[in-house]
Amino acid sequence: MTLILAQAATQSASPIIWAFILIGVALILFALEIFIPSGGLIALVGAVAVIGSLVAFYIHDANTGLVATAIYIVLAPVLFWIGFKIWAASPLAKQMILGGVVYEDADEAKQEMKARQAADVAELEALVGMKGEAVTVLRPIGTIRIDGKRYDAMAETGSIESGATIEVSTVYDNQIKVREV
Repeated sequence: MTLILAQAATQSASPIIWAFILIGVALILFALEIFIPSGGLIALVGAVAVIGSLVAFYIHDANTGLVATAIYIVLAPVLFWIGFKIWAASPLAKQMILGGVVYEDADEAKQEMKARQAADVAELEALVGMKGEAVTVLRPIGTIRIDGKRYDAMAETGSIESGATIEVSTVYDNQIKVREV
C-alpha cells in the first residue's frame, strides 16, 4: 500500500503534498480509534498512513525524510500524552472511569466515597448480635441471610453447615464474622 502511494505521489502531485495528506488521515484515524471499537484495526491503518507519509517525505528529499522521522519520534509521544490528558479530563472519560458519576472537583468525589464507605461500615456494624441463617456452607467463608438480605461472612472457627442458625459476632474491615448458635 505504501509503495502504491509513493508511486502515485511521484506521478501526479508533489510527494510533500501526499505526505501532509497522509499525516492528516493518520490523525483523523487515531482520533476515530478512541470512539469506534475496532480492535485496533483503525489504529493499524493510521500507522500505515504514518509510514506512507514518511515514504513520501523521503521521496521528496532524504533530508526532509530524516527531519520528518525525527519530528515523528519526538512529537508522537508528546501528542499522545497531550491527547490522553485532554481525554482524561473529558466528561466521557470521567463517566467511563468513575462508573457514570461526573464530579466537578476531586474533593467532591473523595467526600462522596468516604460517605458511602461510612454508610456501609455502619450498616455492617449494626448486624453485630443479630441472628440469621447460613445460606451456603461456611468453610470458613460463605453466604448468610439476615432479615432477608444476603451477606458474605466468615465462620469464627471451623465450618458451619448450610441452613444452620448463626449469630454475627464481630465486623472487622468490612468482614462479617459469625458463629453457629
